[in-house]
Amino acid sequence: MLEKQRAQRVWGATPAGSGLAKGMLPGTREFFESVRKLRNGYELRSVLKLIPFAAFSGSKILEVGCGAGYDALDFCRAGAEYTGIDIAFENVGRTKAHLALYGYEPQAVQGDAEFLSFPDQSFDAAFSNGVLHHTPDTALSFREIRRVLRPGGTFWVILYNRRSVFYGLSLYLCQYILMGGYRSGKFSDRLAKIEYTTSGELPLVKAYTRLEVSTILRQAGFIVEGLWVRKLNREDLPGGDRWLWRWIPQTVLDWIGRGVGWYIIAKAVRS
Repeated sequence: MLEKQRAQRVWGATPAGSGLAKGMLPGTREFFESVRKLRNGYELRSVLKLIPFAAFSGSKILEVGCGAGYDALDFCRAGAEYTGIDIAFENVGRTKAHLALYGYEPQAVQGDAEFLSFPDQSFDAAFSNGVLHHTPDTALSFREIRRVLRPGGTFWVILYNRRSVFYGLSLYLCQYILMGGYRSGKFSDRLAKIEYTTSGELPLVKAYTRLEVSTILRQAGFIVEGLWVRKLNREDLPGGDRWLWRWIPQTVLDWIGRGVGWYIIAKAVRS
């Protein structure tokens, strides 16, 4: 499918997080630690606080969309029996290379979230961070994840929020409407440009509401145990890269982000 081929080229050329370490070579300790410092310590700080990495000790966990292995390191450090897949073959090598720097040898393979190459009930838990809004059939990927989970297995998924400040005010109202972005093409193209890449390709990018995420999970056979919204940083506000919003404390933005942040985080259990 064309969207999947584009995804392979986008993240094969430029793994997620590369915008936080421009000029550094993916695969090096310098790249990995620079991205993790900004990603985990600032950009996704409020999101990752919700993920109980330590609770996965001894569990067989599947990460769908391992990227360059940022979250994989936290799972391995927690003592999980980790397996990661990624649609970009290059990311498989990056994950292995990065975790090898810390003495880990994770299982990582190239794979498609909509057609997982694992037997039924293979894992205790599954995790996907900012990945499944790029796959054409998110509902199918949820069903596949349920298939490979054991009864009672947990699934943590993180997706873009359509009811966020970043989506509604920054991207759509300000950049697309007021600044005339509509003259250059469809809003879906503008949305795709949020993903930093050196590939010259535009990936598929989707966003959901909390109700939509909950509905898709339930239809896939999950019981939804928790649903949160997080992540509002100054860069997410209109003109956020300028001085305009510097007076707002990050603690206030975090509080507002619990309602209109850029990420929806869901915890579901396989029924």
